[in-house]
Amino acid sequence: MARASRTLANIPGARRSAMPGFIEPCLATLVEEVPTRGQWCHEIKFDGYRAQAHLANGKWRLFTRNGYDWTTRFAGIPQALRAIGSKSAILDGEVIVQAPSGRSDFRLLQADLASGRADRLAYCAFDLLYLDGYDLRDAALKHRRHLLQGLLDPPQPRLLFSDAIESNSDELLQLACRMELEGIISKQLDAPYRSRRQMTWLKIKCHNSDSFPIIAFVEKLGARPRRIASLYLGRYEQGKLLYAGKAQTGFTMQELVELRELLDPLIAGKSPLAVPVKKPKATWVEPKLQAEIEFSTYTADGLLRAPVYKGIRDDLADTRAVRAPKRAARMVRKQRTVPRENILQLLHDAVAPDVEQLTQYWTRIHKRALPHLAHRPLKLVRRVGGQVFYHKGALPPVPKSVHQLKIRKREGGEGTRVWIDDLAGLIGLVEMDVVELHPWNAQVDDIEHADTLVFDLDPGPGVPWSFVVDSAFTLRELLDQHGYGDSWPKLTGGKGLHVMAPASERMTHDAAHKQSRALSELLVSTDPDRYTITASPAARKGRLFVDYLRNGRGTTAVGTFSPRARPGFPIAAPVSWASVERGTRPDEFTMAKPPRGR
Repeated sequence: MARASRTLANIPGARRSAMPGFIEPCLATLVEEVPTRGQWCHEIKFDGYRAQAHLANGKWRLFTRNGYDWTTRFAGIPQALRAIGSKSAILDGEVIVQAPSGRSDFRLLQADLASGRADRLAYCAFDLLYLDGYDLRDAALKHRRHLLQGLLDPPQPRLLFSDAIESNSDELLQLACRMELEGIISKQLDAPYRSRRQMTWLKIKCHNSDSFPIIAFVEKLGARPRRIASLYLGRYEQGKLLYAGKAQTGFTMQELVELRELLDPLIAGKSPLAVPVKKPKATWVEPKLQAEIEFSTYTADGLLRAPVYKGIRDDLADTRAVRAPKRAARMVRKQRTVPRENILQLLHDAVAPDVEQLTQYWTRIHKRALPHLAHRPLKLVRRVGGQVFYHKGALPPVPKSVHQLKIRKREGGEGTRVWIDDLAGLIGLVEMDVVELHPWNAQVDDIEHADTLVFDLDPGPGVPWSFVVDSAFTLRELLDQHGYGDSWPKLTGGKGLHVMAPASERMTHDAAHKQSRALSELLVSTDPDRYTITASPAARKGRLFVDYLRNGRGTTAVGTFSPRARPGFPIAAPVSWASVERGTRPDEFTMAKPPRGR
């Protein structure tokens, strides 16, 4: 300890001092370019809750950006901090939850805090303000970071050090955005630590996001349980609260319900805005809660363009007095069960994206997806609670944007299939907990005739991908010879490849089944030892299964651009033949990285 004290005493700017209380944090200033003049270090901008960690009298406490004690809510972090062998300390950092990709995920963090889950919470420290009797705020950042890195060595799974990004400054932002990070923080290495917003800390974002006070909501009429349909947001300018726009995307169904309950005690009789706006559907509330909103830019009159809700920033206000009763969450949980008779096949190892991810994905990709998915009866893969399954039988509540079609079932009797024709329909399916879409090879206005043949090239154990690629081109030649010259490939998001062959004339489903089998048998005949049309596992070992069974009335294949309920959320991606020839893998494209072009 004497050696450590001598080290601290030798740091320029370090001074002996009693341990202070909560320190108002240093905040970064938003800029558009990475600084190039002077000495800077660059760090990842984390998407979490700012947290100041205090060690005194053998106990760690954690405070939010506005100084609220969240030691209990950040359960597990104080225990992780015990690995730091000091008597007293103040650390600045961020509480995060990491997604499977390694990125910090604000939505996962909020979900864990709401449910009381603590096993994924981690603390990423990026500054050291006080240590063992010395106030370090006047010391240069480079010295503070050096001391902090020493405290966190060796690294712990839930106690991280914010490493500097080693890259040319001109490439930093592009690198961060390619990694799908929120952005970067650039800090001046010779600068002391100063509270409030400073030019010595700069933030450069890939996506604009900020917190905005909620000023009103629009209720979903007739919904049970009660839920909101959208939020009205405000912004402060020179002390005046002005209208900033309307957020109506980004919510999970549970959040829509919980927000309605959370805002209920804040309902006010009049608008809190300094400049009135006409909003006849608005239910005005006291602007005590702030929402984190991602947006593209501001309009000329100060409104948010394309706002997307990310969550409530309850670290910026003491919301204990207005916290929603647990009744709403219980009501939602009661709905998260599914009758056994609705489960056609349970997908035990499935990993499904959440409502927010699906909504953002379909909003981004719908113009390219709808030509493949619209106006077709759909088989659905749903996620309800912890179960992912192929749905059968009675449907859950169907939004107006999703259409229903009565059909005659093959086994007799009448059934119902759903179909969509626009983005609202895709979002409606998300509200029905639909994860994957599997369309018929027919349009809803002529369901008895197939308009496409589908060939699923499914490699068995020991079959290399290069053979799948060669087989796809051999099949393409066969299709050309038999009048299907417009065939195109689709990666499945799994381990195989679909060759799609649009039919040039109307054919019954039985005829399509017969034709696809005949063509598959032709492919098998080119090398019987390496191909099979038999689905049994024994027959498929070391062979490529040419699955023609995707053709027939009511049979389906995964839809083009549909997400898959698998780790990383790959998609069934349409690609070019040139891309297949280059060896593009079947799970190459994901919800976060769809293919370009077609």
